[in-house]
Amino acid sequence: MPISRSQAQADCEYGAFGCGHAEQHHQYQEWKPSTGKGSCCNGEDCRPVKARVEDDGSWSVWIPEFRRWVPVPAFAVGEPDRFGDGRSHVCSTKPLPMLPVFHIFCFSPTGSKS
Repeated sequence: MPISRSQAQADCEYGAFGCGHAEQHHQYQEWKPSTGKGSCCNGEDCRPVKARVEDDGSWSVWIPEFRRWVPVPAFAVGEPDRFGDGRSHVCSTKPLPMLPVFHIFCFSPTGSKS
């Protein structure tokens, strides 16, 4: 029996590539990187994520596919709680454990550093 898109979304791990994208897609399409050029969104690459602030004040996001915290580059950090839901959000390349290349394009931290 085929799995519906909503069931697949409910079954995905929070922060996994594509998980939670559909609920914010219309807002993700309007998200611009700090350079102001292009869009952060490229289909299903934006999603809510777990995030934490590090001792030096920088941010990291939990990437389930890697099973580790990944530092967010300073240029990618945007306004806090951009989507008004109290969650952190990120747009990135697809995390492929077998490939060493992974980029974060845009990041919106929660309203507080926790």
